[in-house]
Amino acid sequence: MLPTRNIRLRAILALGAATCGGHLAAAESKVTEMSPFRVEAEFGIEGLRIQNSQAVLNPYLLEQHGVGQLQDIAGLAPNLFSSNSDTRGFGDVLALRGSANSIFFGAPSVALYLDDVPSGSVSSYPSTLLNIDSFVVKAGPQGTDNGRNAPAGVIDIKTPVPGAKARGKISADYGSFHATTWQAAFDGPLGATAGYSASFGYAEREGYIENTFLKRSADDRRSFTGRGALYLKPDPTLQLRLGVLVENAQDDATRLSSLFSRDPFVVSSDLNGVTRSDRYQLSLQARKKFSWGTVTSTTAKQEWDLDPSSTDLDLSQFPAAFSRVVQNEATWTQEFRVESAPAPGQPQWRAGLFYLDTDVAGDALRQFIVPPSAFVPPGFVQTERTVFALGQKSFAGYVNFDDPLTKATTLKLGGRLERAESEIGRTKAASNSYGFPSPQEARLARTQTGHEVSATVGLVHAASDSLSLLARTSLARKPAGFTAFTGNPALAGFQAEQSWASEIGLTFGPPKGRFGGSVLGFWTKISDYQFERTVPGSTDFVVVNAPQVISRGLEAKFMWNPVERVWWDFQAGYTEVTFDQHRDATGASVKGKHVPFIPAATLRTGVTVNFGQGFTGNASYALVGRSFFDERNTAMFSQKSYGIVNAQLRYRFDRWTTTVYGQNLTQEKYYQFINPEIFAGSPGAPRRFGVQLTFVY
Repeated sequence: MLPTRNIRLRAILALGAATCGGHLAAAESKVTEMSPFRVEAEFGIEGLRIQNSQAVLNPYLLEQHGVGQLQDIAGLAPNLFSSNSDTRGFGDVLALRGSANSIFFGAPSVALYLDDVPSGSVSSYPSTLLNIDSFVVKAGPQGTDNGRNAPAGVIDIKTPVPGAKARGKISADYGSFHATTWQAAFDGPLGATAGYSASFGYAEREGYIENTFLKRSADDRRSFTGRGALYLKPDPTLQLRLGVLVENAQDDATRLSSLFSRDPFVVSSDLNGVTRSDRYQLSLQARKKFSWGTVTSTTAKQEWDLDPSSTDLDLSQFPAAFSRVVQNEATWTQEFRVESAPAPGQPQWRAGLFYLDTDVAGDALRQFIVPPSAFVPPGFVQTERTVFALGQKSFAGYVNFDDPLTKATTLKLGGRLERAESEIGRTKAASNSYGFPSPQEARLARTQTGHEVSATVGLVHAASDSLSLLARTSLARKPAGFTAFTGNPALAGFQAEQSWASEIGLTFGPPKGRFGGSVLGFWTKISDYQFERTVPGSTDFVVVNAPQVISRGLEAKFMWNPVERVWWDFQAGYTEVTFDQHRDATGASVKGKHVPFIPAATLRTGVTVNFGQGFTGNASYALVGRSFFDERNTAMFSQKSYGIVNAQLRYRFDRWTTTVYGQNLTQEKYYQFINPEIFAGSPGAPRRFGVQLTFVY
C-alpha cells in the first residue's frame, strides 16, 4: 500500500497563459487539465504548465535533472545556456534565445528575481538553489513587466511560503569525490498574524581535477548557504516580509585545464589557486490589497565579495603567469508595483517604478613572463595592477496592459522608459623584474548617460478549448557601460544594445487529455551587440559592440501522461545566432560566423515512473549543441554537441525517503567554458554516484 499522504496530483497546462509577461484575461480561462498522475506528494508535478515563452520547473524536476546550483541550468528551458568555470557566478555567461551578457562588465541579458528581489550583475546572482518552490524561465524581452531590465528574459525563483502548520525537511547526501551535502528547511506560523521560513545548506567535495605537481586535487569545493524570512500580516489586506540571504564559498582553483592536455582532469600547476566569495542580501517587502488591486513595495540591499580569485594562467609547474582579483559589488534596488485585481473578461494592468544603484570596486593583479626578444632580456617578468571603481544607476518606469478584445482574444501592450547612468574611475600601475621604467597609464575617469525606450505588443487567441495562438513583437535595450581593463578612453566605453524581437507560436492539448505541448518560432535583430575580447598587442580586455547580430530559432515543449503511472516531459530549442555585420580584432570580416557562448541547440527530457509500493524512478537526458568561444569560430575553441544522462531510484516509507542516483552516467567529456587567451577550458563534471536520505514532517 502507498502511504496515506500519497495523493492524487494534477498537472495543469494553461493555454496561452502569461506568454509574454503580464496577465491574461480571456485566454487564461482556456485550460488543458492533464489526467491525474499518482506519485508521492514530494515528487509530484503539481501546478506545472505548458506555455509559450515560459518554462516552469518544481523541486522534483530540478532534482531529476541534477540541478543544485544556478550554474547547472543549461537546457532547463529551450535555448537557455550557462557557460562557466565553476566559480559560483564570477565570469559566468547566461544566454537565452541568442542574447548573452558579457563576461565581466555590462548589464545582464537574462535578469534574475528571487522572491521578487532582483539581482545586480550575473556574478552576483545567488548560486545555490536551496529550498526552491518554483523555477520559472520567461523568454523574450520582459522589461515592460518587471523593474529589472531583461532584454533576453527573466529567471523568476520562488521559495515556499509558510502555511497554517509547521513543516520541515532534512536531507543528507553522500556521493562520489567524497561529496557531502546537508540541507534543512523549516517554515510555519508564529501566532495568528506571523510566520517564518528558514533554510540552511552545507556542501563540500573533493575536486574533479588532479594536480600532479602539488599531488592534490585542484578544485575542491566547500560552501554554506542560509536563507530566512519573517512574514507579518497585521490585517487581512497587508503583508510584510523581511528576508535575508547569506552565501559563503571557500573554494580552491577555478576549474581549468589545458586544451593540449590528453586528460582534461589532470593539471601540473605550481599554483593551486583559490576562490573565496560571500553574498549577502537583505530585503523588505510590503504588499497592500485594495478592492481595485494590489500595491507592492520591495526594497533590497545586496553585496557580493570576491576575496580573492587567484588563478595560474599558464597551468604549468613554472611560476610564469598568474592573476589575482579582489572585487566587491554593492547594489540597492527599490521597486514600486501597482496591479489590478483579477477580473475575468476585464482589462488587466500592471505598472511600476524601479531604481537601481550598483557600485563595483576591483583590484586586479596580473603577472606574466614576456618572451625574450631584441628588446626584452630573458626572464623579464611584467606585473600589472589595475584598481577600478564602476558605478551604474538606473531609474525606470514600466506599464503592461492586457485588453480582452473578445472572449477569446487578448491584446497585450507594454512600455518602458529608463534613464541609465554609468561611470568609471580607473588606475593602472606596471612594473617588471628588471626595474626598467614602465609607462604609466593616466587615470581614467568618465561618465555617460542614456535614455532607453522599450515596448511590446502582442495578441493571444484561444482558437478552441484545445488550441491557443500567440504573436508578439518587442523592442528592448540594454544600457551602455564601461570596462575596467583598458586605459584607452576610446575603448573603455561601450554603447547601448538594441533588440527587435518577434515570436509566433501555439499551445495545444485537449481538455482532460494526457498530452499537451507548444511550438514557437522567434526572430531577433540585435544592434550594437555587447561582448568582450582582448585587444591585440596589449593585455587589455574590453567590451565591444558588434554592429548587427541576427538570432533565429525554434522552441518545442510537451508533457505526456501515456498511462497513469508514467510521466514524460520534454523541452527543446534550436538557435542560429550569427554576426550580420562585424569585424574581428584584426579587422577581418566575420559575417556569418556564430556568436560566442551560444549553443546551436538545447534539449532536456525526463521520464518518471511510479512502480508502486513506495518506489519511484526517473531518467533524464540533457543535450547541448555545438558552441564556439571566439568570434572567428576557431575549431580549437569550440565544443561539439554533448549529452548528459542522469537517473534516480527512490523508496519512500512513512516520512523517510531514500534516493540512489547517478549523474553523467555515460562519462561524457566536454568543456562548459573555453578561454582562448590561455588555451584552457573548464571540463564538465564527470560521472558521479550518490545516496540521499530525506525526512519530512
